[in-house]
Amino acid sequence: MSERFQVDLSGMVDLLSHHLYSGPQVYVRELIQNAVDAVTARREIDAEAPAQIRLSTATDEQGRPTLEVTDTGIGLTAAEATEMLATIGRSSKRNEEFGIGRAEFIGQFGIGMLAAFMVAETIEVRSFSARPGSTPIRWLGRADGTFDISEDPEATTPGTTVRLTARPDVAHWMAHDTVLALATEYASLLPFDIAVRTQLEGSEGSGLSTSAEVWRRITEPELPWLIEHPSAAARQRALNDYCERTFGFTPLGSIKLDLPVAGVSGVAFILPQAVSPGSGQHRVYTKRMLLGPRVDRVLPDWAFFVRAVLDTNTLSPTASREQLHDDEVLMGVREAIGEQLKQWALAELRGSSTLARTVIATHHLALRGLALTDPAMLDLVSEILPFETTDGAMTLAQAAKSGEVVYTTTTEAYRRVAAVARAQGLVVVNAGYVYDADLMERLGKRPGWRVRELESSDLVQVLGLLDLSRDWEITDAVAHARTVLEADDCDVVVREFSPETVPAMLLRDADGEHRRELNREREAEPGRWDGLLDSLAGDTHSRTRTLVLNDTSGVVRRLLTAPPGDVFDAGLRSLYLSAVMLAGDGLRSSESAALTDALGTLLDGALGAPAQEGNL
Repeated sequence: MSERFQVDLSGMVDLLSHHLYSGPQVYVRELIQNAVDAVTARREIDAEAPAQIRLSTATDEQGRPTLEVTDTGIGLTAAEATEMLATIGRSSKRNEEFGIGRAEFIGQFGIGMLAAFMVAETIEVRSFSARPGSTPIRWLGRADGTFDISEDPEATTPGTTVRLTARPDVAHWMAHDTVLALATEYASLLPFDIAVRTQLEGSEGSGLSTSAEVWRRITEPELPWLIEHPSAAARQRALNDYCERTFGFTPLGSIKLDLPVAGVSGVAFILPQAVSPGSGQHRVYTKRMLLGPRVDRVLPDWAFFVRAVLDTNTLSPTASREQLHDDEVLMGVREAIGEQLKQWALAELRGSSTLARTVIATHHLALRGLALTDPAMLDLVSEILPFETTDGAMTLAQAAKSGEVVYTTTTEAYRRVAAVARAQGLVVVNAGYVYDADLMERLGKRPGWRVRELESSDLVQVLGLLDLSRDWEITDAVAHARTVLEADDCDVVVREFSPETVPAMLLRDADGEHRRELNREREAEPGRWDGLLDSLAGDTHSRTRTLVLNDTSGVVRRLLTAPPGDVFDAGLRSLYLSAVMLAGDGLRSSESAALTDALGTLLDGALGAPAQEGNL
């Protein structure tokens, strides 16, 4: 014999509160949502029916907090109350017999009323259906899983009143200020008359001798970004005020978002300060009911420079109705919103307005990320974004006027060559920040652009050559220096360059560094890759690094006149390892030991002490 599943209500409530919903606060949203759907259903059969929802807090005769939510909706018959209120997972919004179809309703899952048991000991529903011949009913559900249903002779007009009585351990969720704040948070953009009963205390001169009750409306008649204003400035002021109330910051500007085909509208507010990638969370409404204040993945990842408020009629919420399903529809909406943000950037940021300059200065990182997604934005970024170069800040378009754009992929490499390149008139772009190297690579593939990474030969060729007599004079010293640094895979050349306070600098290129890493791995485990690394290493005869000694430096000139021996070797190795550190590289343990040994040899030579074993 087949039997029905039995449901433990307390276990179900625990599942909702700890695993489905973010917290008990959503019970207010669920109650308002049911009321809104009921009003919507009644409007379908009577367009002139009132559309009111009222929330009122109080205490019962035992001092327990209570909350009543009353609506002028379609109401429930006795059969509907039995079927819907006592069956988990059954929703009138998914039943053609009781509802009008899914599309008009916010709730779909049939668990909204159950959410109230997260804070309530009992739930009382009094309802009078607007359908002809209906009998008003009273349904009383308890947290132990039992319920009663009976006729309610007190009900005379269509609608429903839901009355919650708080559990002692969570009574604070029904405090007046809490209910007012939650109702305003979730329902402020709903197109109905929703109000919360509030106590006003009398004061001298106010005309109120005692406290009085008033209904405080919490809803706005129209979406803030759709309100007509007499001028663009007035619209921006109004949107700024809304952003300050909603997000707590004054935006640099706002961008209209409108996708009528997808049933999405909203506004993106430009943040007044830079934020890190991946921090974009947005406020999303479903049919004007708040879905969540921090919804992910509704805008492209690169759009982290804005905070958006969106209302949607088409995107599918998850069962908790606090996030969106990341499905094909959302993917299409995300791409369309991204396109609107790009079109705004293309139209606004090429100008010289204060907004354009401020956005560029504040959100250049986001613009770099945006440029990686679209060729038109890549062209825009090359025209408007200033980059650090050895000839001062300039755009990539300006840097390209010299014929080609030469760049370094790390800031350390840029710092290493900047002074020398500047003195020699070589323009080098610092592409060591986030996205920059990828931008350079993509830009190099664009028609009409010549872009490449700086190579060692670039600086060696522009540094000042020595005259023939000087070159001949130091030939032996240079040859010996190359022998000393052979084990470090480093060549040695002598040039003249500014400033003279830099005795040596280390040059390297990407291919050379790649070969150097392969060689290190091959030497560490020679048999591991069965010769594969040998084939990848390519030409191993040319050295991967070049130590350029500055002949205008007094230290270098004294070194080059010293006879070959321990002191010469130690001095050269000290210059080499200092150049490694100047390049931004950390010393390996063996290099640190070599530097210590070299300094010891130099000290012994300076003090006239005999060289000790270990310092040779």
